[in-house]
Amino acid sequence: MKKMLIFVACVGLLVGCKSTVVAPDGTEAQYSPAEGALRAVLQGSMSEVIEATEATLEDLELVGIDSNVDQLKGKITARMAVGTKVSIYLEAIGSGNTSVKIKVGTLGDKSISMQIMRNIRKRVK
Repeated sequence: MKKMLIFVACVGLLVGCKSTVVAPDGTEAQYSPAEGALRAVLQGSMSEVIEATEATLEDLELVGIDSNVDQLKGKITARMAVGTKVSIYLEAIGSGNTSVKIKVGTLGDKSISMQIMRNIRKRVK
């Protein structure tokens, strides 16, 4: 019973952990290992971020890009060459900011998510 309580406590700590990541370009993002997703708010309109996201995915040669977005919310999906799914969720926040959430694969991949986020951020500027 004691081992079970320790295990549950450890899992609870891991699920709640988030790490703040600051990229060299100054982009601050939150990575949640439990969710496997990277979140950030970019200074740019929804249309600018959509355009930058689609250009980034094409630049990284991801295939099967599917975009289902409007000026308020949306989801852009693609697949890496090895078949890993990349999902990017966008949401307009106010007049000039857009929330971006990137999830790579089922469990997430922090380094690939950061690479995608940096590339999007570079294009929005």
